[in-house]
Amino acid sequence: MVTLTDISKRYGGRVLFEQVDLQLHEGARYGIVGANGAGKSTLLRILASQESSSTGVVQMPRRARVGVLEQDHFQFDDTRIIDVVMMGRKDAWDAMAEKEAMLEEADRGGDFDPDRFADLEETVQRLGGYELEARAAEILDGLNIPSDKHTEPLRVLSGGYKLRALLGQVLAGEPELLLLDEPTNHLDILSIAWLEKFLQSYKGCAIIVSHDHRFLDNVCTHILDVDYERVISYKGNYTAFTKAKVEERGRREQEIEKRKAEIADHKAFIDRFKAKAT
Repeated sequence: MVTLTDISKRYGGRVLFEQVDLQLHEGARYGIVGANGAGKSTLLRILASQESSSTGVVQMPRRARVGVLEQDHFQFDDTRIIDVVMMGRKDAWDAMAEKEAMLEEADRGGDFDPDRFADLEETVQRLGGYELEARAAEILDGLNIPSDKHTEPLRVLSGGYKLRALLGQVLAGEPELLLLDEPTNHLDILSIAWLEKFLQSYKGCAIIVSHDHRFLDNVCTHILDVDYERVISYKGNYTAFTKAKVEERGRREQEIEKRKAEIADHKAFIDRFKAKAT
């Protein structure tokens, strides 16, 4: 679904990663891991087109819906919480909002275009707009935002709960590519468990930055390791990745020791040859 070709990122003389070539597939869930400052969030922002790479290209289907967890909740402070979530499915929400505006205009005695209204009705039905509110409420319940708060403005929630609502907005959008940066930071145990189940049944391509190794174990099918200026893909969850990386490091150390032994043997041969020559 997503192809990265020769991707690199540099800040001045510092290289975060280079020569990154990856194929990220629909139905897979990728966890991005690495040391602090290695470039995990930078890689996610490049995938979200929020930041440019120094070299290379990212290719994905032109009309793919991309869901990115935003941090700016102030623009929605006066919006009903359930509406904030429903707005995640922008095409359905826009059609529903235009339909409502047309009806209000007609009630005031204004013009009414029946053909346009019929088109909007078909769009709402096709996109599941009439089920959207129930779906949004289900997501909010899963994220442990009480149902008696759903119709209140977003400003009644604390900062952490506002971010939960924004996470709900992303999930309600049914994106084909889901990009999440530390999604469990403001969640309690029950909400994390709900999000794990949501992602386990997610049909698109999910890419997640998280320090929560248990969460990565329960969710991920692959791990992208940002280390030593490279990004390497490992199949399996976080535990499988750590085992594979230890084994790989062991093989490399054996190869280094073998090479050292070969160099030492070669040097000893040369020394013996020199001794005989004299």
